[in-house]
Amino acid sequence: RARARARPRWRRAVAAAALAAALLPGTAAAKASCLRVSGPGLRRCWFLPDGTFGLSWIHSVERTWWRESYRVGPGGGVLLTASDFASAGAGLPDRLGPGERFRLVHGRMRIEGRHVPVGTLRVRLSPLSHHLLDLADRDVDLTSLFGEGLVTIRGQPPTGGNRCECSR
Repeated sequence: RARARARPRWRRAVAAAALAAALLPGTAAAKASCLRVSGPGLRRCWFLPDGTFGLSWIHSVERTWWRESYRVGPGGGVLLTASDFASAGAGLPDRLGPGERFRLVHGRMRIEGRHVPVGTLRVRLSPLSHHLLDLADRDVDLTSLFGEGLVTIRGQPPTGGNRCECSR
């Protein structure tokens, strides 16, 4: 079930930075798509006007918020575009890939310029990690919606206009 809640200041800043990056000259045009999240016995879809979404959770070791930004590719595969985190330690990036940039944004670390093909994103949900799907107009509490367990996240084309069907 979608949860409407106030976004912390750093999340608004990150969202604004992502929007600015998407509008910079030389970047690919945004393409609308649908996002399909599937778990045991349940499937949900959401329309993505610009083909982008985020996933936030509490890091299992550091116990700090982590957020990754994604874009849906032409074939429906997921592409990691940025990572935001508050501490450096076990399980966190320790080097940059080609074209990646490191920045500090409101006291948080951000790696931008990522182009990591993920394909189908597999996420293990847990009440301890509290996964939120960050959409343009709302956050969806995936753990509350799907319960504890594995979900897969993948894009698909809209069925017409801004409609998404989860039958595929």
